[in-house]
Amino acid sequence: MRSTKILLAVLPVAVFVAGCSDGGGGEGAVAAEPVTVTLTEAGCDPTTVAATGGTVTFAVKNDRNAKAEFEVLSKTPEILIEKFLESKAAGSFQVNLQDGSYEIICGAPSDTRAALTVTGQGGTVELKVDKIALDATVTAYTVYVLQQTQELAAGTKAFTDAVRAGDTEKAKSLYAQVRLPWERIEPVAELFPDSDGVIDSRADDFEKKEADPEFTGFHALEYGLWANGTIGGAKVDLVSLANRLDADVTELITLVKGLEIQPQVMTNGAAALIEEAASTKITGEEERYSKTDLATFAANVEGSRKVFDLVEVLLQGVNKKLDDSITKGFKTVDDLLAKYKEGTSYASYDKVTSGDRDKFKSSMASLSEDLAQITGSFGLEVAD
Repeated sequence: MRSTKILLAVLPVAVFVAGCSDGGGGEGAVAAEPVTVTLTEAGCDPTTVAATGGTVTFAVKNDRNAKAEFEVLSKTPEILIEKFLESKAAGSFQVNLQDGSYEIICGAPSDTRAALTVTGQGGTVELKVDKIALDATVTAYTVYVLQQTQELAAGTKAFTDAVRAGDTEKAKSLYAQVRLPWERIEPVAELFPDSDGVIDSRADDFEKKEADPEFTGFHALEYGLWANGTIGGAKVDLVSLANRLDADVTELITLVKGLEIQPQVMTNGAAALIEEAASTKITGEEERYSKTDLATFAANVEGSRKVFDLVEVLLQGVNKKLDDSITKGFKTVDDLLAKYKEGTSYASYDKVTSGDRDKFKSSMASLSEDLAQITGSFGLEVAD
């Protein structure tokens, strides 16, 4: 295993601030404060922006006809902001950035991105927990991530073998299971947006929806298996999709093995897992054909809890009240999931009552807000 390094000079973290923006701007615009970005159907507008190091404000507007994602990536790689905006909505986001080059994703990873150049040093950090102890938690989390990638590789092969053999029922029975390791470590997988895009994109991310030739990965196979998917009157080529998934998962695992996970990737990821579930997956759009959403939720919770379990002793030393609140939050979500447990998996998502869907959304939103405070409690934010 590669040694895990903690970079204390570059530890930015995204902070949401309510606000609005008109958006817009032409290609090549150089922004001061705020950096204005519009999410269009094609991607980012403008496609190049610049800012001064330190606290950078992004004024973002979603001009797309559906909910879309705004994301800023460093070269590390590290996701510095990951926020979802409803169609035609606007928001203001702040992040501390050091001198360097970054990428902005507006919508799907395959959409046109923006290049962000930051000049200036930004701030410094004051770590509030023991560095050696924090380093140990990151090392343990790295071991966990690598274990999950092994499960993903084995599960994917079993799943795609069933697809190639034409055993639809077996492939269906394996689908939710193979998704679990992916969902547990999704924040790490998302550090590589190109791989994430071809493995886990939904039909909504593409112009032609299910008929788009770029629609590949788990959900394209899910569509073919459950919806008896056809494109232009012809059956979806499941074998080609299975072969492509094998290759894409293998490539992603190679990338993950070469990654040195930063501590804030781990702590921010715990919150991101629950936030995404609360903001987008709760609608049933993730596993829309198979209705296996509850298994996906449970895997997100497991991945988030793994991080919490690793850092809980450190958190108790700096913010006992937050630790108690997170513990209660996980208990609430666990109790909701337990209502729909069926054997080793969960009931079809269409069996979840509207009242319980609301409870899932509110409890997960509250839990993600608490988890998002861990990074700051550890002093992993860049000071202004």
